[in-house]
Amino acid sequence: MMDADASSDGTMWDRRFGEAIYAYGKEPNAWLKQQIEPPIDYGNNLALFPADGEGRNAVWAASLGWNAEVFDLSSEGNKKCQQLAKERGVIVKYEIADLVEKAFDEPKYNLLACSWFHTPSAIRKKHLPRMLHCLTPGGSFIMEGYHTSQMPLTSGGPKSLELLFDLDELLEELCGPLAPNMKVVHASVDSTNLDESELHRGHARVVRLHLIRDV
Repeated sequence: MMDADASSDGTMWDRRFGEAIYAYGKEPNAWLKQQIEPPIDYGNNLALFPADGEGRNAVWAASLGWNAEVFDLSSEGNKKCQQLAKERGVIVKYEIADLVEKAFDEPKYNLLACSWFHTPSAIRKKHLPRMLHCLTPGGSFIMEGYHTSQMPLTSGGPKSLELLFDLDELLEELCGPLAPNMKVVHASVDSTNLDESELHRGHARVVRLHLIRDV
């Protein structure tokens, strides 16, 4: 059963990802690309990309040698991800799933990475910290999202403060009682120039995080 605080489905994303063009391009998010190194000795080198849509980040990571998995609401996103994976000669596992309903009980991922994963605050506060439990000790959580100061800008993102990120509030949640013990490697609010697609282009204000699950 879906939680009462969950109201999303994949319909809007299926419409967006159902076009021939890749909505956010085929290249990975610049912040994730900067932070994710080729796997060195992580055992299974397993990486999860929540809400990765058409799979641009997961496909890129798979090209580096990560065993990349995605969960997202969109079946059309899955089709585009598999198309891109075939084009790049890699394999990406894609699950149609909702953050609210998905289990994160097993600590098996060495990397958890997402960009522009904006949810209503009630869902975020409860389920983003819960998601971190799927990281192995020493595993990294990397994310980029729009900051609350993005509101007046035209470079993309939700036009609702509830869906945007406040850095201090986000850190309290991701390092709080619902999360495993996390160490902050990087946490910042930055100005950047996006060039991902027509949907994400121009001057933007973003939150950038890199956390590590404590051993």
